[in-house]
Amino acid sequence: MTRRTPSVTDHEGRPTLLERVVIKNFRQFRALDVELNPDVNIFVGDNEAGKSTILQAIEMALSGRIGGRRIDDERSSHWFPKEVVEQYLVDLKAGGSPKLPRLTIEAYFCALPHLADYQGSNNSRREDRPGVSLICEFDPSFEAQYAQFIGDGQEIHSLPVEFYRIVRRTFAGDGVIGSRVGVQCAVIDSTALRLQSGADYYLRKTLDEHLSDEVRSGMALALRAYRENLSKDPAFIEANESIAVERNTLHKKSVRLAADASPKSAWESGIVPHLDDVPFGYVGKGEQAAFKTLLALDRETARGVVLIEEPENHLSFGSLNALIERITERTTTKQLVLTTHSSFVLNKLGIRHLKLLKSRQVQNFATLSDETQDYFLKLAGYDTLRLVLARATILVEGPSDELIVQKAYRQKYGRMPLADGIDVMSVQALAFRRFLELGRELSAHIAVVTDLDDDASDSKARKRFEEFEVDGVVKGFVGEVAHGRTLEPQLVHAAGGRALAEVLGVSFSTNEALSEYMTAQKTDAALKIFNSDCTITMPKYIEDAIDFVK
Repeated sequence: MTRRTPSVTDHEGRPTLLERVVIKNFRQFRALDVELNPDVNIFVGDNEAGKSTILQAIEMALSGRIGGRRIDDERSSHWFPKEVVEQYLVDLKAGGSPKLPRLTIEAYFCALPHLADYQGSNNSRREDRPGVSLICEFDPSFEAQYAQFIGDGQEIHSLPVEFYRIVRRTFAGDGVIGSRVGVQCAVIDSTALRLQSGADYYLRKTLDEHLSDEVRSGMALALRAYRENLSKDPAFIEANESIAVERNTLHKKSVRLAADASPKSAWESGIVPHLDDVPFGYVGKGEQAAFKTLLALDRETARGVVLIEEPENHLSFGSLNALIERITERTTTKQLVLTTHSSFVLNKLGIRHLKLLKSRQVQNFATLSDETQDYFLKLAGYDTLRLVLARATILVEGPSDELIVQKAYRQKYGRMPLADGIDVMSVQALAFRRFLELGRELSAHIAVVTDLDDDASDSKARKRFEEFEVDGVVKGFVGEVAHGRTLEPQLVHAAGGRALAEVLGVSFSTNEALSEYMTAQKTDAALKIFNSDCTITMPKYIEDAIDFVK
């Protein structure tokens, strides 16, 4: 019979398991306090922002492993923030006896009956809560050796982690041994699959948890019998007869080839999963990652946190869409923590789950309106991460506006806006409000460059965005009514018909005719202007928008 564990959910049926992670002196973070959503958590940030670090911290606290390997075997001075190590070395070089830095990771669990043994106030927040702490600190039993080490006069270039110990304790103060704690975790890292031979640690562990004790025992006995019978195979008999005359051992013992049937040779190591009769290590990496992800989400153990590193890796758009759909179906019984660089993943799993890592802090977006969340969920193709990760953004209505704004910026500063962390994004007019609501949560500078259209005056057009102009971080920019209602006549008025006609390689008798031509050939005309080496006088509202975000 398959082993089952009662479901652990809150009153709304969601898997409230891991509520908070507190990190001190681990990799990029001197101090970080992260509250987790009960269902899905999507960590986004620039490279080296610390997304993977958070997943590693959770894995270390919950399983005593990092990357599937025992933490004691992976202990490194690089676990500690660079500035912490440097300060220690400076103090040591100055002749002092500085205190060795201490690394802690605390995982706070939900207060549920089966976690009562983990409850206590042995945590940095002094809260009476269930949880687990991982501590990497100086081991006092090495006091004499450490004193001799720093007193030898040799130059020290790194933190002497050889004198450290790693302990895991419950918040009740009891030691934690092994990988099993009240809240389990599975790790899927599609960026570094280690599946070239056999199945990796987490895959074997997950497969194991899908099988009953009777099935596992039966497989072990069957494999044992198979290995023992191999020695009776004619090929093995012939091989053993061929080497029987050799006596190269010290005490001239007989040499015989046979499969390992000892208990340490567990069935998990000898059996390899096959997908459509292809060994797991030989199928595509995308299929491997997807299989591991879905298997982890289907585990019988309900008390599970699933950690996924960039699920979009190795997957085509269609395959990624299928995977996200399957993940969405399964997150009703698991708590999911993932990192991504994909706007599609973010939009499909829900932008309210976004956790932005910036300046070594985490920003949440749970207060976004339901309308905005639904908008991006239904139209998942929008590149929302461009807005989230940019230092500042200029929103425009179409590709022609995007080209002209970038041309204006390059003319003014001699480089493209992205070089200064400023993104120029073309979005549909109906999406402006959704992006602006997201931008308001970000407190990021956003300029909206738009046409006048049917508004009676430029002041009325600007009022479209008043509700988002909080603390001066969002502002709308439109041209003057007298100069035309769209980009093209505004350009003709600012640059002059003759100059623009020369750049475009056309000839018209009136500015109105030129404007009509540019409107009809919107993108082609804008591309010619963008590619031109000529300096073109730009409309004032575009220049003002650039100044606003710069």
